[in-house]
Amino acid sequence: MRETTVENGKVRGIPCGWPSITAYYGIPYAAPPVGNLRWKAPQPAADWEGVRDCARASAKCWQLGVGKGSFYEKEFYPCEEEMSEDCLYLNVWTPAQSPEERLPVLFWIHGGAFMTGYGHSAHFDGEHFARQGVILVTINYRLNIFGWMVHPELDAESPEGVSGNYGLLDQIAALQWVRRNIAAFGGDPENITIAGQSAGAACVQSLICSPLARGLYAKAILQSGGGPSPFPDMDFPLLKEAEAQTDLAALGVSSLAEARALSGEELLERWKKTMPGPAILHTPVVDGYVLTERISQCCRNGHTPAMPCMIGYTAQEGLAFAKDRRQLEEMIPQTLPRRGAEYLSLCPQDGPEFDAYRASMATEFLQGAAEAWAELRERQGKGDTYVYCLERQLPGDGKGAFHAADLWYVFRTLMRAWRPWEAEDYMLAYACNTYWANFAKTGAPNGDRKPEIPHWEPYTAEHPVTLRLDAAIRLEQRPEPERVACWKKERTE
Repeated sequence: MRETTVENGKVRGIPCGWPSITAYYGIPYAAPPVGNLRWKAPQPAADWEGVRDCARASAKCWQLGVGKGSFYEKEFYPCEEEMSEDCLYLNVWTPAQSPEERLPVLFWIHGGAFMTGYGHSAHFDGEHFARQGVILVTINYRLNIFGWMVHPELDAESPEGVSGNYGLLDQIAALQWVRRNIAAFGGDPENITIAGQSAGAACVQSLICSPLARGLYAKAILQSGGGPSPFPDMDFPLLKEAEAQTDLAALGVSSLAEARALSGEELLERWKKTMPGPAILHTPVVDGYVLTERISQCCRNGHTPAMPCMIGYTAQEGLAFAKDRRQLEEMIPQTLPRRGAEYLSLCPQDGPEFDAYRASMATEFLQGAAEAWAELRERQGKGDTYVYCLERQLPGDGKGAFHAADLWYVFRTLMRAWRPWEAEDYMLAYACNTYWANFAKTGAPNGDRKPEIPHWEPYTAEHPVTLRLDAAIRLEQRPEPERVACWKKERTE
């Protein structure tokens, strides 16, 4: 099925390496958010005449690079990509030969600290999901100052009287577009799984907590960023708190009109100079409209839909949120208002032990969040939750199971990496891609695909098991350090 018709016109895709699979790149799901549409909710895409050629991906949102010569540049972003504010496009990989097939859909939200990333990265290729009978959709959305800017002048422009969260509104608009149009690609609009990694997982969690996204999806997968606010900067501020810190003067302008008159490239450069200070918000915000309460409160209060979920993390996430004990003591009371003192009592003072703690900090946070999410959902009767941890030590540089390492295995795109993969890596990628595809199909990661893969059971209070993704895959009850237990208590009590 090389051509099909969506609500705005006809589109033509291109064959993948597996010729029966078709990829459609750069389909607009909303109007370009430029000019007066900068910092406004996404508007409908325009119709087009004839057949739109979808052989090439769109530009990504204006963003900072991950750093020349950096680890993540080599790992995931070895080449330059076009950037533009005109970035609200999505990509579809489908094996369907007719619109009547009604295949399951995996809707992927990329990560990048809410500031970088794009949906057409080489490691997000959808061919292997399509081979398993799952349609993959990846999206671009607004990032950094383009996606999260808040200001009272923007509140006054909005029918809802709020600002910010443009990146989340983009994701919701893309999800609505998929619901309306995925049948044209042979997809089932009633069987959509939302999934993401890192900030993408935090966005998935936000959609789970947002009243605006209810009914748009059937299942959720959260990789290294899900659960009840796993990281300190993911229990997002209230709108008025964020606006109180916003300072247009940091951008060298005195009004919103002046800021809108800047080119996207110039605005990005000026925003870059404000970092890492709080003058311009670069995360979602609790605005009372897209998000009506903080993520941790929403999860604890059970204001989330009942559905199957998968959630997990890597063994060496490596992210650190405090450079020393003093900074930790400033951060933790805000992050854990009820158990902050208890948590700090379990943390070492500055020195080699603190350095070791910093290295394990993110993994501990994410383990606590994943297990807390599973326990909360079981207690609230929300459905099965499957928990995993990627333990595989990736070959080539001794970096271990680093933050985002699971992407190579989930998308089964090992051949696009520089690493000297071993036989165990290819088998693990087969297993991960199969678990994720099965979950997208049925809400459970197990199936009858041959060769068989180990059975994965949901995490419960009686049987608190995590699937260890390694050369040998197995279910295990992971050790629970005292800090992890403390973190879980804060999020579940």
